Amino acid sequence: MSGLKYREEHKVKTFECDIQKEMTMPALINVMLETSGMQSHLLGNTDDQMSDLGLSWIIIQYYIQVNRMPRRSESLIIETEALSYNRFFTYRVFRAFDQEENLLVEVLTTFGIMEMETRKLTRIQPELVAPYQAEEIRTMVRQPKIEPVQAANSSEQPFRVRYLDIDGNKHVNNSKYFDWMVNTIDMDFHSEHRVKSVTIKYEKEVGYGNMITSRMSQESLEDGTIRTAHEIVNGGGVACVANMIWEKR
Repeated sequence: MSGLKYREEHKVKTFECDIQKEMTMPALINVMLETSGMQSHLLGNTDDQMSDLGLSWIIIQYYIQVNRMPRRSESLIIETEALSYNRFFTYRVFRAFDQEENLLVEVLTTFGIMEMETRKLTRIQPELVAPYQAEEIRTMVRQPKIEPVQAANSSEQPFRVRYLDIDGNKHVNNSKYFDWMVNTIDMDFHSEHRVKSVTIKYEKEVGYGNMITSRMSQESLEDGTIRTAHEIVNGGGVACVANMIWEKR
């Protein structure tokens, strides 16, 4: 399972970092997606061309594995590779390396194509993915199971969707969900732990002006790590679910 690879360099900006002077997950995801957009542009498959067809790429799921988060002013190599596709989903991997080619973060991403008028998933058109030279498969690429929030041991935080939360697809940008999730976690916990992995799945769109609730529970695992379970609830329905695995710094 492999297709074309594409690389860009990126120097981590101060405004992309948190209090730990580490690049935030939303910032890294946005840089990675920008890199795949650059590849698509070079291959002649731009957002404008998709829009002319009444279509748009959307994110379905991420599985993120972290060796360490990039640090402020660090020069990165961002790599993206088209892996495979089936009738409804395409699979792409993103990697962040340091200048010595040490792998820092790897992100397996599941994409779908949405019809802009109906706001529904549509079949993958082979001509749209052909430039990436990805392998056609008949199966789905499985990602780790997401454990639900434990209601008896949960906390929650409300957020209102603002104008700058909305992207070109006229719904909440996928990276914004990370903000809502990590802001339910105490600052002391962030100071004492670092994230090892994230599995996040987007279930339903969230739009401008919606009032969402970010719910979270946490539990200690046998290997000494901590799992936080998250869900974003919008109007009584679950819009997004996630698990994050943390270890002591």
